[in-house]
Amino acid sequence: MKSGNRFTWQRFFYSPVGIVIGFIVFIFLLRGGWAIHQKALLAQQRLNQAQTELTDLQHQQLSLSNSINQLSTPAGIEAELREKYHAVKEGESVAVIVDNSKLGDNEGGSSSQSTSSTTVSQLSWWGSVMQFIGF
Repeated sequence: MKSGNRFTWQRFFYSPVGIVIGFIVFIFLLRGGWAIHQKALLAQQRLNQAQTELTDLQHQQLSLSNSINQLSTPAGIEAELREKYHAVKEGESVAVIVDNSKLGDNEGGSSSQSTSSTTVSQLSWWGSVMQFIGF
């Protein structure tokens, strides 16, 4: 009886109807596998993006930690105040150095001597007014 039953199933699977049904099942399995493959690719892309963001955030954390460590000392606080607000201590003065080539006074040669007191008076009448006021 088994041999007859096997023959019936073989005949069904090799028949056109069996082949079409087998092909349809194969297509459904292939679609499922393809969907899983696409999700794996998307997950890999998201993982790479997350790792990149993590690296950037770790670098940012490191730089912020260094800034905090620097600002925890009095010298670091003083340096930051001087840099951001151009603050000076009592008794100190600020010298402003102006490049003559930017003013248009340079005639072919380069002048290495320029200080705020000489260039302010050479600027224009506005410089004279500012010098008179005390700026």
